[in-house]
Amino acid sequence: MSYPKTLMLAVCLLLTASAAIAQSTIYLEPRLGFGTFRMQSMKELQRVMIANTGLDAKATDAFGSYAQFGLNVVSDIGEQSRIGFFLEHGSTGGRVAYADYSGEFLLDTPLNYNAFGGLFYHHQSIKESRLRYVAGTELHMLMTNMNLQAYTKINSQTESSEDKFNSYGLGFKPFVGLQYPLMLFPTILSIGYFVDTNYPFHVPGELDQQLVIDSNNKTIHPGWSGLRVNVSVAIPIVR
Repeated sequence: MSYPKTLMLAVCLLLTASAAIAQSTIYLEPRLGFGTFRMQSMKELQRVMIANTGLDAKATDAFGSYAQFGLNVVSDIGEQSRIGFFLEHGSTGGRVAYADYSGEFLLDTPLNYNAFGGLFYHHQSIKESRLRYVAGTELHMLMTNMNLQAYTKINSQTESSEDKFNSYGLGFKPFVGLQYPLMLFPTILSIGYFVDTNYPFHVPGELDQQLVIDSNNKTIHPGWSGLRVNVSVAIPIVR
């Protein structure tokens, strides 16, 4: 995915959304979702960490599926299409662990992202019923936060440390779904696939101080790509 092209698309969509929202009915759409995450680079980091411990440590959590939540602010453009903005927050994490009679070792890597972007979707009734099909797309601007949290206990002696890293990226999600009015509020159940590209993790505020995985200076990136299932409810607030 090209950063300049994707960023230009996101900016154009946001500008179009701003103009549309200024002229039409505005809807708030709380959204709740569930997603899978590829996290290939982070899983490789876990494997390196396990090898470097010199212990029979195991990855007890490996950046599994988790929930996301957010809010859309959309407006009608025509009778069957909407455009707007959204905010979304999601998280996952990994853990490497080892324990025996003499103590324990834990290495946690929780990650979360905050996304802001633009979305567009088209909705049309199915055979003149109240059920509608939906098809649309979202463009995301992402900020990912990661903590590296280490904890060691040997007999009664404990030691812990924490390091923080950030990453910035862009994402794109096409989706399809069904819409049906529940208690008069149009409710959408959708499924899509999210694709992202990200800069390497770095020390906050220091883009050149990047997290590397080995002596070859291989950098670490978040990987939020994966399936997404979402439910959203449209609530009109300005007519």
